[in-house]
Amino acid sequence: MAVVMIAAVIAIINKPNEADFAIWMEDTYEVQCLDEQCGAFQIEEGNEKILMNSVRGGYAPGIFITKINNTYRNFEDPSYQLDLEVAGFFGKIMIENEKIKRINKR
Repeated sequence: MAVVMIAAVIAIINKPNEADFAIWMEDTYEVQCLDEQCGAFQIEEGNEKILMNSVRGGYAPGIFITKINNTYRNFEDPSYQLDLEVAGFFGKIMIENEKIKRINKR
């Protein structure tokens, strides 16, 4: 019983938050987050900077698992898009669903 309790406490402590998501976004995609939650980011195409904004999203901090889903768009050019659903558990963030156009991954 004690082992289960210790594992549960460790999982709760290591659950990723929104700031961890922003770091993960910058590490996973070639983007520069503009705020702590990565509600907006920039990508570079040539010498032009493209601004992407979250147009829809959600953050669900469960007890053991964090779920984040965001839809990012560029308001001037709809060909740039990122639809993303991720889950965070035990310090790791994993992609559950992703639709990406004109944004590079690392």
